[in-house]
Amino acid sequence: MKLSILVEKCGKVLERGGLAVLPTDTVYGLAARADNPEAVDRVFEVKGRGAEKALVVMVSIPEEAAELAAPEERESLIGIGSLWPGPLTMVVKAGDISWRKYVAPSSATLGIRVPDSPFLLRLLGLTGPLAVTSANPAGGKVPGSFREVDAELLAKVDLAVDGGYYGSGRPSTVAELSGDGVKVLRSGEIGEAEIYRALRGG
Repeated sequence: MKLSILVEKCGKVLERGGLAVLPTDTVYGLAARADNPEAVDRVFEVKGRGAEKALVVMVSIPEEAAELAAPEERESLIGIGSLWPGPLTMVVKAGDISWRKYVAPSSATLGIRVPDSPFLLRLLGLTGPLAVTSANPAGGKVPGSFREVDAELLAKVDLAVDGGYYGSGRPSTVAELSGDGVKVLRSGEIGEAEIYRALRGG
């Protein structure tokens, strides 16, 4: 299937409130439109995830990520955006976003990422922000390939894209902006030193 046709098909499913299992640049993800409360609720339900654990928001460009952050966070986030697209999730204080409470019901922050995937970037350009989590039941093995995605989870979604072995198989680095610095919450391919260099413009 041509990429443009696949993107359009996925976009339609997500637009009408469906859930999709999609290959990312890291692991397979379970995705819904971030601004659709019913769809986001389904992600939590299908995943078996508690509301205290927020979903990551994926966007297509760093400038869109900055728009989701509180004004005081945007300059730093734009600097770190030099590492995007890439396997880096930045946790920042959220701006005034009506749908933030759906994806992060127990937090005033958002985890934001621009994935290094031509397919996902084109899809995100069509759909706008997507709420994404790894496509495994809570506590289960994170799938690095389509065949590793839990069969029961697949049965509960509206669309699944089989990209085989697509991404790195390793979850993204997660880091939180903290004053003038960052705190790494989960180690990944992008290290703390690299994040600091980006933050300092070097």
